[in-house]
Amino acid sequence: MPDAGRRDDAHSITLNDGTATRTREAALVDLVPVQELHRRCSQGSRSLRYHAGKSGLSPAEWRQLSSPERGTTLVTAPAGRTDHIIAMTNVMRTDQQGVGELAILVDDAWQARGLGAALAEHAAAVARREGHHALAAAVAATNKPMLHVLEKLDARPVGANGSVLDLRIPL
Repeated sequence: MPDAGRRDDAHSITLNDGTATRTREAALVDLVPVQELHRRCSQGSRSLRYHAGKSGLSPAEWRQLSSPERGTTLVTAPAGRTDHIIAMTNVMRTDQQGVGELAILVDDAWQARGLGAALAEHAAAVARREGHHALAAAVAATNKPMLHVLEKLDARPVGANGSVLDLRIPL
C-alpha cells in the first residue's frame, strides 16, 4: 500500500554509474527523511543551498515547501528505498508571473554522479508543465558544479547580491 500523502507517479533517473533513482512530489510525511538528508549533508552543502548555515527545516518550513499552492517540491530516493531521501528539488512560485524559483540539495555522498544535472533538467520540465516561462536561481559564485549544471540549461546572470549570482533560465 502506498504511504499516505504520497503520489504514486515518479520520475526515474539513472546516474552516471548506473544507479537507479526515483524522483516524486514531496508530501508532509517526508519531513523526517528530509531532515535526515539535511543532517547527512555537510555544512558547506547546506550553505550553498540556503546561503546560510541552516541545519535543517522546521515543520512549518516543510509545510510551506510541500504545499502545492507554494510550488512543487520533489524528493529523490534510490530505487526501492522510498524512506531514504538523497535529494530535494524545489520549483517554487515567485511574485513574478510565470517565473519559478529553482533550488536543489543533494546528499554529499550522491554528488558528482549526474544527479544534480538530471534534477535540474527534470525541474525545468516540471516548471514548464506548471506554466512557467523561466526559472530563477540564486547560486553562490563559488558553487562551480551548480553553475556548470545551470549553464547547460542556458542560465544567464541577471544580477548579483554579494557573492550570490542571480540567474535566469528560459524555458
